[in-house]
Amino acid sequence: MTRFQWYGTFLIVLLLALTALGGVVRVTDSGVACPDWPFCYGSIVPLAEDYLAAGYEAHQVWLEWTHRFVAALAGLLIIVYAAIALLRHRARRWVAGPAAAAVPVLALQGGLGALTVTEELEPAIVTAHLAVAMAIIFLVGASWLASFRAAPGGPEGGACVAARWALGAAVLVYLLIIVGSYVTHSNAGYFCGNQWPLCNGDLWPEGRLAQWHMTHRLLAVAAAAAVAAVAVTAAKIEPRSRAAVIAAHSAALLMVAQILLGAATMWTGLDEWARAAHLAGGAVMWAASAAAAVLAASRAGWIQFSATGRPPRTVAANAPEAGT
Repeated sequence: MTRFQWYGTFLIVLLLALTALGGVVRVTDSGVACPDWPFCYGSIVPLAEDYLAAGYEAHQVWLEWTHRFVAALAGLLIIVYAAIALLRHRARRWVAGPAAAAVPVLALQGGLGALTVTEELEPAIVTAHLAVAMAIIFLVGASWLASFRAAPGGPEGGACVAARWALGAAVLVYLLIIVGSYVTHSNAGYFCGNQWPLCNGDLWPEGRLAQWHMTHRLLAVAAAAAVAAVAVTAAKIEPRSRAAVIAAHSAALLMVAQILLGAATMWTGLDEWARAAHLAGGAVMWAASAAAAVLAASRAGWIQFSATGRPPRTVAANAPEAGT
């Protein structure tokens, strides 16, 4: 890989780790352990007497502080990534375009992060915060994928069918994550009596929050079916797209793991480890589903990547021509 691609790899891993850290912050009730923003108790580094007087433990404050620090670092790296993409890859629109679009989305994410704290974890705001985070992962990931060598695309060989399934599955996974975030932050998970797959003995229970919870589960069924269809159709693309197959099969395996973690979350009485793993796994599954959609769309010819991952070499003026 080029240095730009290694940089993109590190950035994507960091964004996924940041999402996982945000899940840990949520399940440990650390989201408002620092009640002000961007500082924490009016200082860059919080003091023990301040947060102990407010009734928070040290691990809660430092989890929230670390989440903010990593978010600030990731934001800076996204800006640098976009700058490099625009300066060195501006002729490749699917590399430069998504990278540049990530910067204003990043600004929106910063505002939502502030509102998350000042509005004391209002469920709608926290859900929007996660939705925008997933959008940033998609934009950076799409730009990173477009920097690699790709075979010319076209509508033949089942590529269009795979692309339609992949795009539909990605949309369903995105909705699944958004609804799941609302279920988590509205505490709707507590309204099904630790039951799975039913909720209070019913497929469609009474009560608004219990119904939100079951909506999340029913969306999971639809998303799982779509992801499975992508795994099948991606393998039938001719010529074969190895990257699309890997992404599609990874998404399918992660979906199975997510379903099991969802069940474990309920059966353990919403234990912290199960909830944190479920939230982190959702972000990784989204990354795999989005990657499968982008790669399938590229193979179908809907979006055009550059034919090469590196700029062509220049030939010296005195070099002999081919065949001489």
